[in-house]
Amino acid sequence: MSTYATQEHTAIPALAPDIAQKINALHADVRRMERESRQKLDGAVSAAWQAGRLLLEAKASIVRHCGHGAWMLWLQANFKGNTRTARRYMKLARELPDAPAPGGLSLRQLYFRLGIATEPKAPKSIGARPVAIPAYIVLANKLVRILREARESRCAIVPQDLAMLYAQLRRLFEAAGPLAAPSR
Repeated sequence: MSTYATQEHTAIPALAPDIAQKINALHADVRRMERESRQKLDGAVSAAWQAGRLLLEAKASIVRHCGHGAWMLWLQANFKGNTRTARRYMKLARELPDAPAPGGLSLRQLYFRLGIATEPKAPKSIGARPVAIPAYIVLANKLVRILREARESRCAIVPQDLAMLYAQLRRLFEAAGPLAAPSR
């Protein structure tokens, strides 16, 4: 292996010229893929925004003609994603009245910046266990879901059932301590 001298008179080994060419070719590949990745991210954000606009239009039409209860039925029958995804798309479209400008952000990053809740990514490790959700949160979510479903289907809520759920929720909040209890 030959060497050449630098200004500091230290010897640097000379490498075969094809190694430098390979490095530069790989660098060019990285730059190209990075550009393509940004374009794909921008395309995904734009498609999600457009889907959200169309979902908002569809919801308005269905609610106007058939009532609130028909919206979820229509969504489940016609949208291939889950309802959470549809809600996120719709919120994205509401939060950004105009199409989002290209920014190279992923959809998840844009949701974060806009305050749109997303579920955490699934753990990568095989033996990882999901974090247990506290009982008071499970019960509070159940209560909210019952109230929402009753409102959407315009069903009467039995006050005794609500009183029982509220009492359970109160006991769980009190048992959880001051950090879990809502401030008044």
